[in-house]
Amino acid sequence: MKYDVLLADDDDSIRLVLSKALTRAGHTVRATDNPHTLLKWAEAGHGDIVLTDVMMDGREVFEHLPELSRMRPKLPIIVISANNTVNTAIKSGQHRVFEYVPKPFDLDEITSAVARAGQSVGPRRVKAVPVRGRLPMIGRSAAMQPVFRAVSRFAAANLPVLIYGAVGTGKDLVARLLHDGGPRREGPFLRTSDFENTSLTLQKVNGGDLYIDEVAELSTMQQERLLAFLTESEQIPASERPRVVCATRKDLRREVEDGRFRDDLLFRINVAEIRIPPLAARDRDTIELAEAFLGQASPHQSRRFSTEALEVLHRHEWIGNVRELENIVRRLAVLYSDDVISADMVLQEFSKDIRSSDTDTDASDKFERQLALACRALLDEDNSTEDGSHYQTAMAWIERPLITEALRVTGGNRAKAADCLGIHRNTLRTRLKSLDLQ
Repeated sequence: MKYDVLLADDDDSIRLVLSKALTRAGHTVRATDNPHTLLKWAEAGHGDIVLTDVMMDGREVFEHLPELSRMRPKLPIIVISANNTVNTAIKSGQHRVFEYVPKPFDLDEITSAVARAGQSVGPRRVKAVPVRGRLPMIGRSAAMQPVFRAVSRFAAANLPVLIYGAVGTGKDLVARLLHDGGPRREGPFLRTSDFENTSLTLQKVNGGDLYIDEVAELSTMQQERLLAFLTESEQIPASERPRVVCATRKDLRREVEDGRFRDDLLFRINVAEIRIPPLAARDRDTIELAEAFLGQASPHQSRRFSTEALEVLHRHEWIGNVRELENIVRRLAVLYSDDVISADMVLQEFSKDIRSSDTDTDASDKFERQLALACRALLDEDNSTEDGSHYQTAMAWIERPLITEALRVTGGNRAKAADCLGIHRNTLRTRLKSLDLQ
């Protein structure tokens, strides 16, 4: 099917590219750079689908969507946005938006969304409500966009949601966003693992959201009672039925295979799925998160991180993910009264964590000696072998993990890492650049 698309974007190049792509796909396109013309076209009955940027003339298109929905209640709306935050995704879900597509986007993704929007008989409609305060999930990385889009889609749905994520990635926050961003926000958000009395639990949740953290840790009896709760709740009309939101850091399919989790329960709770990436996969979200946490820890002061400190935080391996980052920023805010948190302060706190985890000093010294011996042989610029190919192979196998481990042990301090490795700091700087470990 071919459709008449109303395109609104104040970027001339994006309008041109999208117009050409949609025209090649067989659609007709009316393009404008402002929302007012878009509304006039819609009111006149033009267009089968709306494709619009979120920000035009410094204002959000969400301000105009209620009027557009009133005029054309069955007109599918696709929004595209470079402001790829969870607020944008939530607002897209709260308004009558068929699809939210973050920038940068693939043209095939846009044409596919247009085709699906045109084929839809009755696009999902959610009553528009203002977002309450500042939502807690921060980040604009590409890795987080699937999470934001899933929250947008599932917040208003009547589907059980299973949230996967490692420790500290923000599973609780996503669960709260699902609750606060949908029609159940006025109802209870009940966090429990006690399902002994099904009637009492149904009374407590009262059509709201039931949240189960670390569902993989439920005992056999708790799993059986949760299954009974789900079976009983299915007798309630969909509009009044509570939703079950579960979270886990474990692979539940593996848990089923190993006999620790019921397969019939997994099928009930894993209807809609959200996977939260680790902080290491979130590009420079670390910087935005660190600045936000520092602002929360010092609400009445104008404090900031130095550029070097932010780079140290960005390069750090956050095993505990966002929670670990938040904890160290809160600690820095208390321990140091300076207006600017420096890289040395951050490295000092990292070194404390490393020292506290070293229970065997002799083993640590031995490790450093082994690193030094290995790196002198492999990283010395004057080193040569009769067979250069063997040397290059060894370098490929060993160099990156050795340097990464040395930086971890020294809290990111390059001078100390070079000493640990037994090489000159200039050599380390060269290797970091060549291995793209900057």
